[in-house]
Amino acid sequence: MKNTLKIIALASVLLLADQGTKYLSAKSSGESVSLIKDFFVLKYSENIGVAFSIPVPVPMTILLSIVLISIAAYLSYKNLKLEKSLTILVLALFFSGAIGNIIDRVLYGFVIDFISIWKWPVFNVADTYIVIAVLLFVIFYGKIVKVKNKHLSNKK
Repeated sequence: MKNTLKIIALASVLLLADQGTKYLSAKSSGESVSLIKDFFVLKYSENIGVAFSIPVPVPMTILLSIVLISIAAYLSYKNLKLEKSLTILVLALFFSGAIGNIIDRVLYGFVIDFISIWKWPVFNVADTYIVIAVLLFVIFYGKIVKVKNKHLSNKK
């Protein structure tokens, strides 16, 4: 339970950062800010689709997101070592990113994106959280997943 509260606390802080950056972007009057000429630009964008702006009706994306988050939460509880700091970080990043984008869809009917890097589709902080979480999960899979096979766990 203590580790679940750590995940919730960290995810809440990350979620506030995500929503804060989206708020600032929305208040920017649509002005672009070029941080590295034609390579790294901050510009407000409304994404009505899902990954890479693939068009999907908003109610469907909200429902699908809630179902996937629920499944991820259940599988995490059952299969991950929640006492590990790395697991707490991965889950906080993933859930704050996913919930941050759901909040946008519920409130606005689209996701606020504002980070543009070269020819990559415009994205936001929540998207970054999800990508980092997935990369950490893949890289450190063996350290954060509970061992199911007792034979394997005895060899360690």
